Amino acid sequence: MMKNAALTALAVTTAVLAAPSYLAIVEPGPGQDASSVAETGIRVVEDMGRWCLVLVTEEELGPLGQTFGTRLLDSDPGANTYMLVMPRGGFDIGDLDDRHGSVLATLDCGAIVRTDEAGVFEMNALPVELARIRLEPLEFPELDQGLPALPSVDDSLVRVLADRVEHDSILGTIQRLQDFSSRYSRHESCGAAIEWVRSKLEGYGCDTTFLFPFRFGYAPNAVGIRYGKTNPDLIYGICGHVDNTSDAQPDHCPGADDNASGTAAALEAARVFQDVEFEHTVQFLGFAGEEQGLYGSDSMAQWSRNRGDSILAMLNFDMISYGREDTDTLEVVGKWSNPACEWLVDFFLAQADTFTTLKGKKYMTNYAPYSDHHSYWQRGYVSFCGIEEDFTPEYHTIGDTIGPLYYLWCGTNNVPMATQATKAAVVSLAKLAGAYLPTGVQERPADTRPARLAGVSPSLGPAPVSIRLTAPLGPAGTVEVFDATGRSVAALAQAGKSEVVWEGTDNSGSRVPAGIYLFRVFDRARTQTAKAVLTE
Repeated sequence: MMKNAALTALAVTTAVLAAPSYLAIVEPGPGQDASSVAETGIRVVEDMGRWCLVLVTEEELGPLGQTFGTRLLDSDPGANTYMLVMPRGGFDIGDLDDRHGSVLATLDCGAIVRTDEAGVFEMNALPVELARIRLEPLEFPELDQGLPALPSVDDSLVRVLADRVEHDSILGTIQRLQDFSSRYSRHESCGAAIEWVRSKLEGYGCDTTFLFPFRFGYAPNAVGIRYGKTNPDLIYGICGHVDNTSDAQPDHCPGADDNASGTAAALEAARVFQDVEFEHTVQFLGFAGEEQGLYGSDSMAQWSRNRGDSILAMLNFDMISYGREDTDTLEVVGKWSNPACEWLVDFFLAQADTFTTLKGKKYMTNYAPYSDHHSYWQRGYVSFCGIEEDFTPEYHTIGDTIGPLYYLWCGTNNVPMATQATKAAVVSLAKLAGAYLPTGVQERPADTRPARLAGVSPSLGPAPVSIRLTAPLGPAGTVEVFDATGRSVAALAQAGKSEVVWEGTDNSGSRVPAGIYLFRVFDRARTQTAKAVLTE
């Protein structure tokens, strides 16, 4: 027992002596990068292109300074919280004060600020982007492999899937998320929004859906998974953050563009794929905690790395619905190396050029940490960020709401651009993950096929609304109508019908108000959901 106690004491003492004493900036020399620094045994926590952030002990300082340009930022880093802060809309980083934290360095990629939880909340009311600095060593891929071998996917199916992406469906999702009282990560209404996203993923036929809690007091992440039938261990994904912040946080954060639009892309992809199978696994993710420094995606990406998940590509969309006339371009942001993401950017833009009218722009960088793709970069996973080039002037304000096409002072003014970006995402995922139509359904006798949704018309207009099905409803088949809050409005049990008409009334026969309505078809244990916007 004494020997074991002595060994334990020695291990603790050694760990204390080896604990990092400083946070420092290192500038690699010509022809070097962050991986060159990591190869020396130094713990690199941020790859910032021209610079990298490292954790060093007192003993490592001398040799490090002899090899690379080094600048100390802070001592005892394990006791502090650090954020990268990028100002927007003309905000001056010099206007940060003691409530926000201490500015340790100002670089072209943003300021390094020592802060705490209260300081983060103060900064959330400012027009700034935040990325938390993880005090954990980065994952450096051993080999940048480029475009993986692609499954065979019929282009005719790809075009069908692209055509399924609907402007009205995306607009309806943005509107529904905007209508939550707040989507600030620590507000209970954000938790309700996250649960709504999860329920939509479930309704769209994901094999598994769950909430992923990551930090006390924060709304969780929403996760939906479609498992691959041939190679389920190979994973592709599409993600967006559900949370928002504003100058009136925490109680009023509408966030139409930031980032109901990116969330809508992920949900629309799940809807389009609901009767499709994949060779590889596809994840549909809605994060919280992005506005406080990527907390939700950071935890999710680390969970995947701990599991040893083979994530081949993650498509992140953050603010894709603002663009004035002739400036409506989507920037696709990738990393040059560690990991090399150019193949993914090129692949996405090639699909956009072939199957959509999206105006896409390639943007390659060594550092772009201010959205959820960065959490995957830090674990060595390939990812990109799709983001509008014409940045909304209502960023992080209560004005981030839906406005008219090309209108200046709003958050979402270009749903057509978001629609085309989503089409490009759907096409890219279909080709990467190997989408195909299952054959088993067609081989069954006609009277045992479950009815599937063929369409809803009008998707925008007055009642009556026609819900078209691919086959007659079975004996227990139903079509149920819900309002935008998820409240059941009407149950339409019409077994044997391949078209169900809703007159715009509730179960009591009373006329319902204009708004967004959801139609859930249940037939032979299969559930599908569609949406329409009812006008007067």
